[in-house]
Amino acid sequence: MRVTFRPMPWLTAITALMLALLISLGVWQYQRLQWKTALLAEVEASVTAPPLTSLDDLERAIAAGEPVDFRRIIFEAAPSPDRPIYAVYKTQAGGIYWDLFREYGTIFGRYDTVADTEKPTEAILNAGGPTGGANIGYVREDHPMGRVEAWSKSKPNRQTNRWFKFNQDGSWGEGMPSSSRLTHYIEIDPNAQSAEALPIRRPSIRNNHRDYMLTWFSFAFLLLVFYALIHHRAGRLTW
Repeated sequence: MRVTFRPMPWLTAITALMLALLISLGVWQYQRLQWKTALLAEVEASVTAPPLTSLDDLERAIAAGEPVDFRRIIFEAAPSPDRPIYAVYKTQAGGIYWDLFREYGTIFGRYDTVADTEKPTEAILNAGGPTGGANIGYVREDHPMGRVEAWSKSKPNRQTNRWFKFNQDGSWGEGMPSSSRLTHYIEIDPNAQSAEALPIRRPSIRNNHRDYMLTWFSFAFLLLVFYALIHHRAGRLTW
């Protein structure tokens, strides 16, 4: 069988550009699929691991590169005295709220959430919060903002002690020990009786990148089919 092909220059150029774009989008979604699959595996390993029993255990786990996001923990520590409590602004269904954070030795703990209308004054903030003893909760990893997100989000204000993301500008914990872990914090559950009894908490993370990848590659395949059909109908592709 003899194949004759005389490509249309303008259509070939447009098709080549569109094909490159569609294939690059498919490859990007494949890379996102690999990343999201690994992330979900890390989260599952973290949430099903035995609870950590001290801040030293947490330090060792982070230093060893173990997944710790959403891992349960119990530790004995009192809030650092004479240090501010940070009120982190957040919005959610039903209104505006503030997460309250305090220093616990080498790490921060989120111990309460209050409504915007109940946000404590600075004096109450600095006098309130937990007083020590056994603290139980979930380790959380602070995921840094993207560049565009950082540009668009409101900035923290030190004078009013208003912060819009955990350690957003990197100024938290000035004077803390050099071993401090400002990349992580702990969501403290004041009602928990034991770390083992604390429910396993799995985040809802969608992983649709396989479907997106197949969609882009399918578009690329259909583009080639239409390209061939147009040339065939014009008598430029024969066999």
